[in-house]
Amino acid sequence: MYWRLCIWAVALILLGSREAACHSMSESVSVVLHQTNITRLTAKVIHAAGYHLHRVEHLSIMDAPKLDHIVVDDLTKMPNLKSLFITQAPRLHRVSPLPPLPELRTFIITTSGLVEVPNLSHVHDKKNNNSLAYLQAIDLEGNHIKRLSPHALRVRADQVSLNYNLLEEVPAFAFKNAQISKLSFRGNTKLKHIDENAFASNLLLRQLDLSNTAITSLPTAGLQNLETLRIEKTPSLKYIPSIYEFQSLQKAYLTHHFHCCAFHFPERHNPTRHKLYETQIAIMQSKCASASQQKKPVARRKKRSLAPLKIVMPQRKNDTTDSLEEDLSTATTSEEYDANLMDEYFSDSGSWEDEDDQGEFHEPVNNTLGAGFAIISAECGNFSISPRKVECFPAPDALNPCEDVMGWSWLRASVWFVITAAVVGNVAVLLVLLTNHTEITVPRFLMCHLAFSDLCTGLYLFMLAVVDLRSYGEFFNYAYDWQYGVGCKIAGFLSVFSGQLSVITLTIVTLERWFAITYAIYLERRISLSAAAKIMMGGWLYSFLMAGLPLVGVSDYSSTSICLPVESKDVGDAVYQGSIFIVSALAWVTIVVCYVQIYRSLGGGESYGGRGAAAAAERRIANKMALLIGTDLLCWAPVAFFGITALAGVPLVDVSHGKVLLVFFYPLNACANPFLYAILTKQYRRDLITLIARTGHCTWLVEKYKLAATPPPTAHTNPSAPAQLMPLVDSVTYQRSQSQCKDSSEVPL
Repeated sequence: MYWRLCIWAVALILLGSREAACHSMSESVSVVLHQTNITRLTAKVIHAAGYHLHRVEHLSIMDAPKLDHIVVDDLTKMPNLKSLFITQAPRLHRVSPLPPLPELRTFIITTSGLVEVPNLSHVHDKKNNNSLAYLQAIDLEGNHIKRLSPHALRVRADQVSLNYNLLEEVPAFAFKNAQISKLSFRGNTKLKHIDENAFASNLLLRQLDLSNTAITSLPTAGLQNLETLRIEKTPSLKYIPSIYEFQSLQKAYLTHHFHCCAFHFPERHNPTRHKLYETQIAIMQSKCASASQQKKPVARRKKRSLAPLKIVMPQRKNDTTDSLEEDLSTATTSEEYDANLMDEYFSDSGSWEDEDDQGEFHEPVNNTLGAGFAIISAECGNFSISPRKVECFPAPDALNPCEDVMGWSWLRASVWFVITAAVVGNVAVLLVLLTNHTEITVPRFLMCHLAFSDLCTGLYLFMLAVVDLRSYGEFFNYAYDWQYGVGCKIAGFLSVFSGQLSVITLTIVTLERWFAITYAIYLERRISLSAAAKIMMGGWLYSFLMAGLPLVGVSDYSSTSICLPVESKDVGDAVYQGSIFIVSALAWVTIVVCYVQIYRSLGGGESYGGRGAAAAAERRIANKMALLIGTDLLCWAPVAFFGITALAGVPLVDVSHGKVLLVFFYPLNACANPFLYAILTKQYRRDLITLIARTGHCTWLVEKYKLAATPPPTAHTNPSAPAQLMPLVDSVTYQRSQSQCKDSSEVPL
């Protein structure tokens, strides 16, 4: 009896240990090899680490500096393997094509040395596995991948990430027969070319990320079902395809504001495609109308709503209207793609997320397709169209609205008057002053600099006006070439340079007048020509510096269509813009103070006998200068006020209204200066007649001016004989010598 009990006890113990062993055999195991020195990943290595191969579901290799080879055939010895994770393996350059792994769901090799994408096309072969099997995540981020092997990613996958590699191009049919929902190329800064058929034959792509790349164009083949498009921080992309190329697009995260304008105004972005769309709508209306007429008796008995019809636009691009009818004949209406099929093999795998995407790109797959171009609902003959709206970022804002360069028609017309006056007036001043052979004086020297700076302002406006005419009605199609091209940089440079040089020159002119009028009897207290040249050399250097800083990254001329550095992104931009306003403000304060002193010094001139006439002449000069400076101040003050408020973070006007100040009012001084300074003065007229007399043309005008300039006959002249006319140059020289006796402040006014 005792032995029988012992036998039963041993049997029970053996049976319990066997059941425990079987239970332990069924438990899954996660293998983690951290900071390992293995050179080859084999089944033997895993087994030597104390793991049973049939129990391994998750295999992780982290920080393996010597790993350079994976024996992929040994992976088949782990039939329950669901995830393979390898990171920080710099010597792992290539992985052989993976064999069928029925349970594999996650394949991740990051921050390693891969130079090409492993071939994963046989992981879920149909003959070895369920046809609906798929990979939740393929992550090859942070490697050195330079090329995509043909058919390497012919897989079913929820998410595929090739972020931050060295890809230079995506070849044609790189994803042929693949079914990938989310695809990301973020951070491939060398990626410049994507073939037109790169995404062709992949009908399930829902989200695409091409941010921070160097692509210049975006193909549309294979993007029919795309719902989310990300092309952020990619300034090289010039042109965004028409919204009619994306039948299901719902959200777009782009780089430039004007690309979103293309989605908001498709009729101006691509008129040919828009016309094709409208024609298709008209055909559908006609078909629905004829159908309602045929079913009219039935409709009286019972109302019946037709199923929604989705317009499927032909994918071919038509450059001429001759092929329009041919495309329409091939276009057909179809029901929406049965996206519910995705539920059979795409799960909500939201655990794999990119930090830069902030969880946006790797959200669970959205299986609801967009509404296409329009949903046409026909009920009892009533026809309605619900256009599709796309959420686009960055949306047009105050600095980059969806409008032309000039914005308003009246501004487009009036700016040409400003340009004409500025260019013609300043060219005329420079022509007369530079060709006159008389002695160069300080006022004449300063006038040349002022005329040149104002001429640059006229050239800036001319460049804007020409671009506005060329891109009228569809500026966002030309915005990239203009704002990021050489033309906008030249225009912005001219604007800032001319504005700063003009302010400095006017300040020096005012100081020179203050010295000349306040200290009229002290000839040594004058600004000499050499001193004026040195001061103006400093003004030129300062103007060049302030105009050149945006070219090297301090602020930016490309932030707006009018090419002015008005956008403040960081502290450096704010300091730059603040410096311009402060220097300009100090210059204008100096001008105002000097003219107050000038008026005070001339106030008692008439009470000093012989100085009364001189004081009256000086007062007239001061009044003319005050008119000139007052005009400039009225033009500058509104711009300064609204600019300071914008710099303080509380802008009171947007760029659309600011253009009236920056393009119209502010340049008014450029066209007013040559007239107030020179053209309307007697001195300029004398210089002009001298120039005309030297050419030998318009003799009648020269004789008329000589006659007007001849002094009346006196007792010392012969009344019966015509008076001896003094040569024009001598007369001018004589007048100047006489004026120097009573007033040494000669001004070309």
